[in-house]
Amino acid sequence: MIRFVSNTYSYLAKHRWLLVLIMCGLIACCALSLASMKLEERITYLLPDDKSTLSSDLDLIQSAPQQHRMLITLHAVDDDLAGLALANFTGQFAQTMQSDFFTKVAYKPDTLNPNFFVALRDMVPSLFSTDMQSMVSNYVEPDSISKTLTAQKQTLGTIGGIVKAPTIAADPLNLHQTALQKVASLAYMKNLRVLHGVFMTEDGKNSLIMATTPVMATNSKAAVALEREIERLSMTLPQGITWTVLGAQRYTAANTLTIKNDIQTTSIIASIALLGIVICFLRTKQLFFLLLLPLLSYCAGASAVAVGWKPASAITFGFGPILVGMTIDFGLHLYYVLGTKKTPKCQLLQSAVAPIAISGLTTVAAFSLLLLSPVPGLRQLSVFITVGLLVALGLTLFVLPHVISGHTGHIASKPLPKFSRNGRVAILIITTVVFIGGCIGSSNLHFQDHIRALGVRPAELLKAEKDIRKIWGTTSGEALLFAFGDSVDDAVRSTSEVISRLSSKEASTIVGLTPLLPSQQQQLDNRQNWEKFWATHPAVLPIVQQKGIALGFAKHAFTPFYDFVRTSPQSITVKSLRELGMGTLLDTMLVERSVSPQIETDASTKTNTVAVSSDSKPDTSVVGVPSAFTLISYLSDTKTVNAVFTPELERKYNVRLISGSRLGKELASVLTSTFAQFIAYALGLIVIIIVLVHRAIKQSVCALLPACFGLLMMGGVMGLLGRPLSLFSLAGALLVLGHGVDYGVYATHAIKNKSLGTSQAILVSGLTSLAGFGSLLFANHPALFDMGLSVFTGLLAAMPCALLVLPALFSEDT
Repeated sequence: MIRFVSNTYSYLAKHRWLLVLIMCGLIACCALSLASMKLEERITYLLPDDKSTLSSDLDLIQSAPQQHRMLITLHAVDDDLAGLALANFTGQFAQTMQSDFFTKVAYKPDTLNPNFFVALRDMVPSLFSTDMQSMVSNYVEPDSISKTLTAQKQTLGTIGGIVKAPTIAADPLNLHQTALQKVASLAYMKNLRVLHGVFMTEDGKNSLIMATTPVMATNSKAAVALEREIERLSMTLPQGITWTVLGAQRYTAANTLTIKNDIQTTSIIASIALLGIVICFLRTKQLFFLLLLPLLSYCAGASAVAVGWKPASAITFGFGPILVGMTIDFGLHLYYVLGTKKTPKCQLLQSAVAPIAISGLTTVAAFSLLLLSPVPGLRQLSVFITVGLLVALGLTLFVLPHVISGHTGHIASKPLPKFSRNGRVAILIITTVVFIGGCIGSSNLHFQDHIRALGVRPAELLKAEKDIRKIWGTTSGEALLFAFGDSVDDAVRSTSEVISRLSSKEASTIVGLTPLLPSQQQQLDNRQNWEKFWATHPAVLPIVQQKGIALGFAKHAFTPFYDFVRTSPQSITVKSLRELGMGTLLDTMLVERSVSPQIETDASTKTNTVAVSSDSKPDTSVVGVPSAFTLISYLSDTKTVNAVFTPELERKYNVRLISGSRLGKELASVLTSTFAQFIAYALGLIVIIIVLVHRAIKQSVCALLPACFGLLMMGGVMGLLGRPLSLFSLAGALLVLGHGVDYGVYATHAIKNKSLGTSQAILVSGLTSLAGFGSLLFANHPALFDMGLSVFTGLLAAMPCALLVLPALFSEDT
């Protein structure tokens, strides 16, 4: 390797035109690739996309209809604007929302069937379970019949009596009220009422708009555009009325805008810090070529990502300061080595090749392992840094020697420091104390166990969540139960089977369709129970007629009711529920999947509707779930509920329970296995490379010590701060490993060969890396901040270890 670099240097020194041609070709390729680059800030780049349980669960959540729904609450600040005034404004405001951003705006109930209560009565036989049979038994007691008919007679004497007369004739005993209790199982919002024809709270101070948007929660560009539309609509609100808007798309927009702001902020801070380093250490005309190295490396890494992914993740380029800090290390080491003494440049280059090549290859080896990561963002980061490092390594060894002459000042001639016995003892004592502190902190490490912690959560949206839960009576801990089937009945039957395994307390909190739409077999059993009930209560109808006549009802006033009891009842279907006026509720709980993953078909009308615009089509298909229908129910996210839904039960009934606590455990499991696997593989690969190169245990330990010390301190600081390890902490650990090995290799080579200039090279390159990673500490996005914190603390320990601890441990007289 050393001879090859030396011969290439000599050859290119005589053929400079070839050097110019290579550089022009590199710049042209980068320019062409970057010109076609398309960036997106989708949160899905931070989530696994493999066939793991976590990935499948996330796909299921994205396919739920709720992901396309935004909840908008209008608040009347003044009592004068409450009630009818707020209801009128809600209707007017909803009309202004009709646009490309909102395909459906619901602020009032669907048009109800004029015979709504009669239709509910017709459903009673198919819902005639044991508990309903007990209620109806009370309804047909003679005293109950008398009280009910008396109340019905009084109703007929009111102004609205004429309207209610057909309902009273068809259902004099109010049997529809038993079915109405089943309708309450669909009440996701406990405080929702219908006042003045719109959705409101009982006090009339809050109204609700449910807006369906075609914007997917994973489409960052469209989410930002939707956020702009929300800002525009907020400007149209009159004085005295405020609003709360909540939807998954708003979190996506917040993450996108945060990343953009973070990239600008960290780039400015890193540039200022690097400028300070330049002023202090690199006041030279050769600075242009030293800075050109990370610039070209950055462009090369970005070009590789642009070619491999269309579109690419903008988050990847938020780590640009990291690559800049890593690649400039090569140039700085060469810069100081070439200026150490009056020796032919070719010989000096030969002495620099080994440490630069070893450090570069070990870092590349560590980061190339991220290509095996299940997270697309980490795979892109791997390509970005790996390609950038390889290009930087090539430019440093083959191009940079032709354009720089090295540092010629007195600092470049300084070797690594030498310490007296007392100095070594002091350094080792301090190191031991820091080591113990790192071990204590690392013992407190834990992995991220909340899926929402992957992104930014603005206080405004968290407050919106809290306000909506309080106003409308929704629960905070919620689990989604997905049941799959080739027909609606299959999905309903599976849901009923698994729900029957829950305790009565847990089952009573479920919001779902099955209480109102039992399976066809269950409906058949219920209708048989209904017929048996009336067969055992033959005296009820004569009693109704007798007491009705006594109250002044005509003899045949209740003939429709008698005919209903004597005729064969009909089954309940999705179509009949829609005809009842429950289409909006059904759309949130029942989904039919068409053949094309880009089209979602309504469960009853089978009318295809494109979900989003052609430039961003969602995938509503579910991995491993070929079933046509999906039924969604809402359960409490409790330990007892999660314990019931074992993998065996879910496979048996073709259902899947997804909850926040489950997703957290799955994420922690992925992080635990991934972190251990990648660190072990990277460390093993680096150890093999180091041992093969040095072929000596002492030198290999010397080269690896800064990296291990940096990893320990990274874990210690994060443990002491209570920061969990995230996916990007994993990438940060690999960076600490790679950088630490770089410093160890440089220091080991300097100790072994008594090289000059290494201490200054490690110091300046370490400061540039700290500047790049330290700038990420000012980022608001958790991914960028976690990367910055982990690497900054690791390098803050690895650099002093290489400059002070290694010379104290492995100096010439030790």
